[in-house]
Formats: sequence, C-alpha cells, structure tokens
Amino acid sequence: MFLFALCQTGAEKVLKQELNCHGDFRLAFSRPGFVSFKMPEEFCSSENLIEDIAAIAAESVFARTISLSLGKVNGTEPLQLAKQVWEITAKSGYFFNRVNVCGRDTAVPGTNGFEPAITTEQKELQQVITENSPYPKFLGKNFFDSTAAAQTGETVLDVVQVESEQYFIGVKRIIKTTPLPARYSGGITPLVLPPHAVSRAYLKFEEGLRWSELPILRNDVCVDIGASPGGGSQALLARGASVLGIDPAEMSPVVLQNPNFTHLRGNANQIKRFMLRKAHWLIADMNVAPNYTLDVIEDIISYGKVHVSVGGMLFTLKLLQWELAAKIPSYIERIRSWGYGSVRIKQLAFNRQEVMAAVK
Repeated sequence: MFLFALCQTGAEKVLKQELNCHGDFRLAFSRPGFVSFKMPEEFCSSENLIEDIAAIAAESVFARTISLSLGKVNGTEPLQLAKQVWEITAKSGYFFNRVNVCGRDTAVPGTNGFEPAITTEQKELQQVITENSPYPKFLGKNFFDSTAAAQTGETVLDVVQVESEQYFIGVKRIIKTTPLPARYSGGITPLVLPPHAVSRAYLKFEEGLRWSELPILRNDVCVDIGASPGGGSQALLARGASVLGIDPAEMSPVVLQNPNFTHLRGNANQIKRFMLRKAHWLIADMNVAPNYTLDVIEDIISYGKVHVSVGGMLFTLKLLQWELAAKIPSYIERIRSWGYGSVRIKQLAFNRQEVMAAVK
C-alpha cells in the first residue's frame, strides 16, 4: 500500500525524513513537489489506517496534504478521466463527500511570478468528476466549490495532476486536528495577491493568520519586526489592528499613509522596549538564520511588560539550508521556554524556503 504527499519544491528530502519518524516509509515515486511512499507493513495493518494517515498529515511540518493512494489515471478529456477515477474508487470501499483536484508546484513560491494555485483546468475537472459521482447523496456542503474547505469528518477524493496527462488518485479523512490549509485543494489557501499589497509578505501572513487563528481584534496593538516594505503589516491593518513596524529600511508610502501604522525606524535592538509595552501580538519576517530571529524575539519579550502583554506571535524561520529542518524540535523547545504553551510550526503554501511558527 502507498501514500502520496504534496510539498514545496525542494522539500521532498526533509519530508521523507519526517515520515520516517513514523516508520520505514520507502520512497516509491517522486517529482518536484510530489512524493509517494510504500508504507510499512505494520502501519498498513491498522484498522484505522485512514485516520492514522490523517493524524500524521495533521502533525507534519512539510506535507501540505497526505492521501492514501488508490492508483492513477491518464488522459486529457475530462469525462473520460472522471470515468476512470470513479472506476478506481469503486474498488476502494470509500464513499466521498468532496472531490479536490490540484497539481504539484512547478517552482518555488515567489519565483518568477509563480504562486501556488488551482488552475482553471483543474477547477473544471473537479466540476466534471463531482457531477459524475455515482453516489451524489454522500456529497457534502459546497461540494461544487473548488475553493471551499473540507469539513471535519469528511472523506475527500484527491485527484493530483503530476504531469500534463497523469493524475494520482487518493483518499484522505478530515479530522479535528487537520489544519485549515490542508482542508483546501492541494493544501493551498485560496489567496491572490491584491493590487494594493506592497509585497508578497502579505500572502505569507494572510495565510499564516488564517492558519494560526490568532484572535486579533480591532485596535489590538501588533509589533511587526522586519516590516519593510509592509506587506505583513497590511494583513494586520486589514483586521483593524494598530501596527508598530520595526525596520531600519523605508516603508512603502501606501503603508505609511495608514493612520493605524507607526514606523519605528531602526533595528529591533535599537527600539526602546517601553514603546512596545502595550503590544498584544508580534509578527516577524527577517532574512536571517533561525537562531538570530529567535534571539531578537526573545530579547523583546523578555522585557517584563512586553512579556505580560503579548498573547501570541507569528513569525518565519528561514531554512537557509534544508539541514536546519532537523533543528525544528529544538526551536520549538526554545520558544516554549519563554512561557508559551502552544507552539506550532508549518511550511505553508506561500512560504518559501522557510517555515511559519504560530505561538499562543
């Protein structure tokens, strides 16, 4: 038996290392952004196999989504593909509440204008496969909406376009701990960089804020470390927050014109800590090694009044070399030592060679 996973281009090796923590998962087939594994015999014998896979997917840092493989189909004509898909699933014994169609990434996000997304062709195929479901009564809420999130308890049919005429078919279960991005097709939160956004950091932090579910309220004070030119700050400002942006570089005039934004110009170690004493939330996106980012954040929240007031954080950790992925457990322990009980780390669809940390 096999499972397959979607990940960022380049993350295939660290994803394999991550899966091997759960048993001897052996690499079977790989393309950039897509990997399949032969599962260990002892894992396959579980009576709750689909739930066990869902639990691994929910804990994974680098897998956007993981599915039990049912086979593959080839072709270009949607109706013929739909027929092949339902012929394969008829042998599986599963009944599906939703169909997700997606593809693997063709490049690293943010490279030469590429951003992860479900193509028009894939959306159309999702409609055709869904329309031809032999068991329509099992289809769940908003089943035709290719941008809708799957609900807890649903069984999802995954159709992944690996090559132009090749699709892998899989099944997954949505459980309570399945993170929000993994409930969307391909593990991609349906976002498009808006015209007013001054950088793609807007995408990273908009996706991160939705994933983390930090309860940021209107007029909450947020600190943005490494704010320039202001994309991350814009995601906070859109929620009605007041933002203190720390950066020695210039901010975009679009951001500076917002009355709820204040630019504290300088490096983080140059800003007087009493100016941050009313902060409720902290975000950070710095192009430095992970330990340096953690040093900067720790120095800020170690100031008594800041530590008391900051209820949560959302920040990136740059994996300047993929080998740094092995240090993620130590990063989590360091963050917990600051007194925060909930620490999650995930490589989201709009991250680059980095991970996002959500802290409450």
